[in-house]
Amino acid sequence: MPQRTLFQRFSSMTKIALLGAGLMGAGAYLHSAHGPELISPAAAASAAVTPKTEVPNEAKALSHAFSSVAKALGPSVVRIEVEVGAPRAEGPRGGRAVPDDVPPMFRHFFEFGAGEDGPAPGPQHGVGSGFIIDGGGDIITNRHVVQGATKVTVTMNDGQEYPAHVVGKDAQTDVAVVKLDKAPGNLSVARLGDSDKLEVGEWVVAVGSPLGLEQTVTAGICSGKGRAGKHVQMSGNRVRGYIQTDAKINPGNSGGPLVNLEGEVVGVNTLIQVGAGGAYGFAIPVNEVRRVAQTLIKEGRVRYAYLGLMLTSAKDLDDAQRAKLGKNVPGAGAVVAEVTPGGPAGNSAIRPGDVIEQVDSQKIAAASDVVDYVSSRDIGAKVTLHYERDGKAGQTQVVLGELPNEDLKQPEQQGKIGLALQTLTPDVADQLGIGHDTKGAVITDVLAGSPAERAGLKPGEVIVEVDRTPVGSSEQAVEALHAARGGAGHLLRVRGAGGTRFVTLK
Repeated sequence: MPQRTLFQRFSSMTKIALLGAGLMGAGAYLHSAHGPELISPAAAASAAVTPKTEVPNEAKALSHAFSSVAKALGPSVVRIEVEVGAPRAEGPRGGRAVPDDVPPMFRHFFEFGAGEDGPAPGPQHGVGSGFIIDGGGDIITNRHVVQGATKVTVTMNDGQEYPAHVVGKDAQTDVAVVKLDKAPGNLSVARLGDSDKLEVGEWVVAVGSPLGLEQTVTAGICSGKGRAGKHVQMSGNRVRGYIQTDAKINPGNSGGPLVNLEGEVVGVNTLIQVGAGGAYGFAIPVNEVRRVAQTLIKEGRVRYAYLGLMLTSAKDLDDAQRAKLGKNVPGAGAVVAEVTPGGPAGNSAIRPGDVIEQVDSQKIAAASDVVDYVSSRDIGAKVTLHYERDGKAGQTQVVLGELPNEDLKQPEQQGKIGLALQTLTPDVADQLGIGHDTKGAVITDVLAGSPAERAGLKPGEVIVEVDRTPVGSSEQAVEALHAARGGAGHLLRVRGAGGTRFVTLK
């Protein structure tokens, strides 16, 4: 049975509804010598009408609160539409056309997936949300909403469109600021709250333009607050805290505000994670967003201090990993997985396998503690790392360097592989047409000029094996790809709509 677009399905339902309404209308008239006369519903139908129920005052108050928040925030929440520069010319790959009703966020899976047609000439389009933070027309959104944008258009809730440009974006927190080229004089600025005061169980409202629709509002509670880490990985590497909500967040809500019932923005909606228990929405706390946005407006970028170490928490090691490191691995601390060549710690005494237990006077329980401490220090500051190696204590000093900015580096310098991955979910598997029960890591982006691009990997393909070992998540794929293989590279088995193939990634 051929697929129909959402518009066609909606149109069919509408016709049925209208036909039903017409039949009911015909039965509600009597014809007389003077023409048709409308009779009462009671006379036209024998069925009883359901009674009108009373709404409890508490429910009325809550409903009024939601309505008030929507009215208050509406003028300050915007839809952001972007154009990304024309894609590189490639030969046709054959395959089916992109379905008309595929949401914009998922269209690149079809447009660039294995076995699909190459992208049509011209720019690609995306949509997200944002909110106005000052009278000059500065707007907060997510970096991933405007990444690579060559044209930005902002639509207000009254439908007025304004051209805009990107002021700055920060890959480490996934925060960006865009600015209206010519801001009107009647802008409504969103009221920013204090995310530290938000309590678990408190009602929150998500406002945005999901799936490119007009401004919509969904309500829920703050389901949780915590620190990003092994179980919750945010879209920015240095987003230290998160807000979890069960308010419905869909593609296109990215960059929009999460608001408390006092009409204060407490977070920026950023991503959805799908697990065994369902879908979970996450937002970046507004206190962190505010700090990053202010720096972006002043300087156009955010500078971070860094050590040049890849770390994992000692408490997260499994038995096999502990066995490789030796018998005396501490139960707490940050394990050095890799030392960045040429990085700040490259010439220090620190080595892979060392467990950092203290930085200066700060005790370290997990890898995130090192990141938190280093992020609080200035570039050029000297720190002392206290570590344990083979049961023996040691220490070394490192002068903190400036973390390379991903948005300023040349393509060849960005990462070692050039892949962005996401754990495959059943919904995305269905969208890709590769089987509901497939496990693996979806390729969401391939960096131009990277080893991944040279190997022929495409967004929308799913990595199901690395070096003949199955991978069931993005975390497993990343861990396998980081494993040293000398100069042999990695053998990947990838699956797409066009079938399964092997790729050698050098």
